[in-house]
Amino acid sequence: MAARPRASRALIAWAAVAAVAAAPAPSAVQDPVFRAAVDTVRVDVSVTRGNQPVTGLTAGQFEVDDNGVPQTVTSATREDVPLRLLLALDTSSSLAGESLPALIDAASALVAALRPDDEVGLLTFDQRIRIAVAPTTAHDDVVAELRTLRAGGTTAWRDALFAALQLVGDGGTSRPVVLLFTDGADTASWIGAEHIVEAVRRSGVVVHGIGLEEPPGWLGDGSSRPIGRTGVSLSLRRAVAAGGGRRWEASSPRAISQLFATALDELRARYLITYSPAAPVTEGWHEVKVRVKGLRAEITARPGYFVAPK
Repeated sequence: MAARPRASRALIAWAAVAAVAAAPAPSAVQDPVFRAAVDTVRVDVSVTRGNQPVTGLTAGQFEVDDNGVPQTVTSATREDVPLRLLLALDTSSSLAGESLPALIDAASALVAALRPDDEVGLLTFDQRIRIAVAPTTAHDDVVAELRTLRAGGTTAWRDALFAALQLVGDGGTSRPVVLLFTDGADTASWIGAEHIVEAVRRSGVVVHGIGLEEPPGWLGDGSSRPIGRTGVSLSLRRAVAAGGGRRWEASSPRAISQLFATALDELRARYLITYSPAAPVTEGWHEVKVRVKGLRAEITARPGYFVAPK
């Protein structure tokens, strides 16, 4: 797939950011329109045991309930499905010093490890959002943009994640994923914590979160207002869980690279299972529960999908 022309990137960037910036207040933000396919439902699933991925599972070993109705899984694939990955990276002032170079190196190494048919894009944020590269197979474009990053400003990770969900889309035949890195509390977003959780829940996009542990009791954006670290972690953890993803924290800038590699390994090890709903699909939220027959394992999956009115 060829890289998107710059004019298209600018248009996508404007549309995604406008969805956030035009909102007069968090309570007035409208739900994003993510339409789920009703003929075939795709669910991204992680199956692990003892923190190790469980490989070799077949479609017949998965059990799925859709709003309580048992389904027949028609396929369960792993590595043969390309990624549509968006890196959403915090560049606020707290990254100044050794943290930002470590982040750039970690993200560059991840991009270098992608396969030729994987798409990758780059969104950066402080209190503003900048979409540097829309998802593309021209991986060198992303690496070049990473090398230009500078630290400054406060943190608006919720607004950035909202824009990222719209930019990455439903992925088509690819697996849509947002990998969000932030090291601090959100101090600048229009969008509230509850709304971003709901937006992720409806999107069908896997969201992984990587953070840098903060000194206890202080914000990570350069200000001196005290805050509990538990609240910061819980807010992002809830958003990540809503998309069936995982959250990791680096103990130091030197550990960021390893966590990016871990995140990519996790993505490669996940199953993409599909099924055709056994009953007529109704509008609204559909709760999806996934199990594996006869296996004790940790299963992390998209919790459901939303069917918008016609």
